[in-house]
Amino acid sequence: MTEIAYTRNYVTQEHLGRAYRRLGHTSTAPMWSATLLIRPGLTMAWACRLLEDEELREDSPARHGWHVIAEAGELDWPPLRDEAEIWPALLAKHPVPSGPQAERQAEMYGESIEEMHRSQLRRHYLGDAHIGKIKRNPIDINFDPIVRDWDASARELAAFIDAHRPPKLTADQRVMEQGVRLVELEAAVENTKIGLARLMRNARRDQGDEPRRGYKAKLQRWSGRSRPTVDAWLADGGCCEGAVLDDDGTPLGHTHTDTDMEEQAR
Repeated sequence: MTEIAYTRNYVTQEHLGRAYRRLGHTSTAPMWSATLLIRPGLTMAWACRLLEDEELREDSPARHGWHVIAEAGELDWPPLRDEAEIWPALLAKHPVPSGPQAERQAEMYGESIEEMHRSQLRRHYLGDAHIGKIKRNPIDINFDPIVRDWDASARELAAFIDAHRPPKLTADQRVMEQGVRLVELEAAVENTKIGLARLMRNARRDQGDEPRRGYKAKLQRWSGRSRPTVDAWLADGGCCEGAVLDDDGTPLGHTHTDTDMEEQAR
């Protein structure tokens, strides 16, 4: 399947992504194919992931950017929906105002309140997305799905993918991509170890001051760790670290109350 990625979480990318997922389009692509990268202006490129420089990954080891292989064209801005469909939805979202202030504004413009309101909504929502045949800057366009047909853009994207075979990654590009995957896996393993250590400490605390005989040996067997590792993990973290949370947000095992912490501070 052709992989799609977005450089940011810009409004255009979010709307397109949701519409494409809603479309349910599928495609096939060979292993080690390039990713289709989509930018905020809906320009596209074939790319592969590339780890950021080491100094930029201190807080996020798997942080990566993109190595662009080739530009892939662009999608047009989504077209306006039919006005017969737009106006009921717009007026439901923005009802016609009433009251003395609205009356004064309408009188100043020489229009009825409803005419004034529709004019304001038209300026805000229904501006032209093009200057001639050139796409306008995205900051000058309202991309609300009420007025813009993102399903049409999703179909355009699906047609592009069906018509274009992604380039295969070169040997160098495969190293770039696999380097990111490896660091992601290593980070996931490290986070799993940290979580397991916290669970073990919480379980040990639930035993009270005197754990039952052989409890450390059971922790060793359950965790698959060596005894020195179990001892180090149990000794790490301090007594008042945050508890591991269950799916419903409730703490698993031992937690401290404010009174407990006051007692330990004395």
